Amino acid sequence: MATSWISFGPDLEPMASETRGAAQRPAPRRDGLSVTGTSEEVVVKLVHAAGANGGWCELEEVVAGDRRRTVYVNGAAIRLVVDED
Repeated sequence: MATSWISFGPDLEPMASETRGAAQRPAPRRDGLSVTGTSEEVVVKLVHAAGANGGWCELEEVVAGDRRRTVYVNGAAIRLVVDED
């Protein structure tokens, strides 16, 4: 099954509230998701959602292996959609 990577922008730096007083380094913040479908299919869904649902689009995230879950993303926050290998 085809999958695509949707990116919300460059890697995010940890928020000040995550680093202040922390005993260990905070985990990296997620800047994108792997979702089912080709990049073309995902973009079509995003474009449709922009006009019909205030920008919110329902996609299927690839969590691990064969596991999937429903996620809702706002198309205005997405900067890049590419096919994964």
